[in-house]
Amino acid sequence: MNKLRKLVDTSLALYYQSQLRKDQWKDPRQLERIQFKKLKAILKHAYDHIPYYHRLFSSAKIKPEDIKIDDLRKIPLTSKQDLQKNYSFIVPRGINVSKFHSSFTSGSTGTPLRIIHDWYHGSHANASKRYSFFESGLRLGDRFVTVWGRAESILWSRNYVRLWGDISETIVPLYRQEKLIKILQRINPDVINTFPSVLSSLATYDISEINPRLIFTQGEVVTRHCRGVVRKMFNLELFEIYGSVEFSHLAFECTEHCGLHMITNDAYIELLDEEGDHVALGEQGEIVVTGLHNRVMPLIRYRIGDVGIPTDEKCPCGRTWPLLRNVQGRINDYLVLPSGRRISWLHFYHQFYKELEKNVFSISQYRIIQDKKDRIIFEVVKGRNYDPRMLERIKGNLEMYFVKLGEKMEVIMEVVKEIPSERTGKRRILISKVIQ
Repeated sequence: MNKLRKLVDTSLALYYQSQLRKDQWKDPRQLERIQFKKLKAILKHAYDHIPYYHRLFSSAKIKPEDIKIDDLRKIPLTSKQDLQKNYSFIVPRGINVSKFHSSFTSGSTGTPLRIIHDWYHGSHANASKRYSFFESGLRLGDRFVTVWGRAESILWSRNYVRLWGDISETIVPLYRQEKLIKILQRINPDVINTFPSVLSSLATYDISEINPRLIFTQGEVVTRHCRGVVRKMFNLELFEIYGSVEFSHLAFECTEHCGLHMITNDAYIELLDEEGDHVALGEQGEIVVTGLHNRVMPLIRYRIGDVGIPTDEKCPCGRTWPLLRNVQGRINDYLVLPSGRRISWLHFYHQFYKELEKNVFSISQYRIIQDKKDRIIFEVVKGRNYDPRMLERIKGNLEMYFVKLGEKMEVIMEVVKEIPSERTGKRRILISKVIQ
């Protein structure tokens, strides 16, 4: 029975993948109609079968059958904390959740959450993964390596595409760099999929025997420094994937590298300002997602915890999925200035990146910690071409930036041996310990 189920699941995933490949060229209005039809269906299902959403819709005086696209903003947003508090009311009545696949979010926002997936969502999730990888150049027969998490588990392999031939995905726990380099040298993968910080940290080592054809990153902000490191180390342009445990792949970067194509067949994505209104194109907004397939645990207007910028630019590739210019990090990755103003670290990224791009191998890792309202500590791990004068220039650039803002901010440069990763293996670029 399990073998039959796997065969059916794989067949459905391949069918959905072929549908995505067809739909990616459709007129944007057609894509909107397809998306809205799915959106109304999941809203009606949630209203009819999920106690939490039935109460939520009723309190907002919304009936799914009457809803239009502009009415969606009347539905209150849902956070991880909301789901934690109402966990027994977010699955259909009478459902035995033990019979369904589940996974856990990383807890990077402080609240790990168990997500229940039905088979329908699972097939679509597998399809979106296959679709985004293959559209960016993955080939049958490729040796596909994912470097993920911490080294608490062992190295193992699994068949990545069950029906289409030998694509072997090897999952490699995130060991210390020396051991990771040896594993990658032994496998010599065609494709590497990992966090941006892992790629940056490899810059200190000899990677001459590692010759991937493709590099994918997800899970962290992709900085220009990381792209520069990959370009210099491997002579490649990396591909960014945006996704989550809750929804699988949501957007991907194609070979034109003009932004992230949002897969509207799988999710309805909103970018909102602090008042809950949609941001203008080119402006930063909080990413809010409604999944269109998971009926055992639907997530509607779900605050995923990230910030991004939408754009109306057209990608030269011709795909008509709407574009995200970029994903700028977690919603709480903000510096609190002495005046009380909050700014993203990306506001002053240029003040140190212009030094990093002169010598991308001077440092291998960096992190900014705000331990006081008027002080930041800029931690760096030495790279193979370390230049202490660069740190002085970065310090001076940052201090001048804050002076121009009219803010008194002390900048301390600190060389450290290692910047520890979180439980999942991710590294945050900015950590503010100031109450926001």
